[in-house]
Amino acid sequence: MHIDQSLIGHTSAHAADSARWAEDRGFDAVWATESVTDGFLQSLSAVQATERIPVGTAIVVAFARNPMTTAYAAWDLAAVSGGRFVLGLGSQVRQHIERRFSMPWSDPVERMRDYIAALRAIWTCWRDGERLAHEGPYYRHTLMNPVFTPPRHEHRIPVAVAAVGPRMTRLAGEVCDGVILHGMTTVEYLDRVTLPALDAGLAASGRTRADVFLSLPVFMVMGDSDEELERARARAREQIAFYASTPAYRAVLESVGYGDLQPELQRLSREGAWQAMSDLIDDRLYDAIAFTGRPEDMPRLVRDRLGDRIDRTSSYFGWPVMEPDRLAEILDRFRGTP
Repeated sequence: MHIDQSLIGHTSAHAADSARWAEDRGFDAVWATESVTDGFLQSLSAVQATERIPVGTAIVVAFARNPMTTAYAAWDLAAVSGGRFVLGLGSQVRQHIERRFSMPWSDPVERMRDYIAALRAIWTCWRDGERLAHEGPYYRHTLMNPVFTPPRHEHRIPVAVAAVGPRMTRLAGEVCDGVILHGMTTVEYLDRVTLPALDAGLAASGRTRADVFLSLPVFMVMGDSDEELERARARAREQIAFYASTPAYRAVLESVGYGDLQPELQRLSREGAWQAMSDLIDDRLYDAIAFTGRPEDMPRLVRDRLGDRIDRTSSYFGWPVMEPDRLAEILDRFRGTP
């Protein structure tokens, strides 16, 4: 199991220091995010600050951009990084696309399929000199001349997609190099929904699980004392309640018998009753999602629950461990290194 570092919550101004720290401490990859900044700007900071490890986006919002603008950014990042860049795309949800980004929304799975096909057509044009002629149901790219063609390079750009529901997960199995899962999940949901959908997509494309990577950032709730753990638990309950209030995660809640909680949490979120939402996350639901203990416990807890279901993981809340030797030993345990 690879153990990666997420830059969630970091601005682009601080991403370089965090990425450099992650590489120096022995993490296997760095994932830029698009929470409080542009994911491509954060990725550039991370790429320029590192030398060896992969840098990917987990995620950039695809539908806030068109395929051409995304293609240019990813192409440049692949060149700057010497081929270490991984493009992770996410659809986001309708209200964010329409109300936050003021962009059109339609069937996200089929739009994402067309988006990825458009990206690959653009990159093929730049790499091989083929005429640009992508005409899909959502995107049309048919014009490219030498003035706007970036310098050629041979770096392949792996494409991953963020997936929660079965249709997007199946799409990842059909056309992507990886799938970025969400920490707001359960083993029951992985086994009943996620992995069967992924396998169906892989079968449709004549591939196997060896052809894709599965990345899952998990809610690692860590502390060295009871007081630290209690503070970390409270933060995790707030995060679980926030995600559980979203209809997209109702099926995840249903997997452990909490489906009816989602509309109640959604109602409270509209009222801004954040503490009341957190109070509704009882211990059973919390334990189905979060991993709680000392930092040294995390490799065992994650492996015991997830087994060989995933290839890569990271801590959603970061690491409270600053001592290099201590952290190195923990990271080795994730990889199964004695």
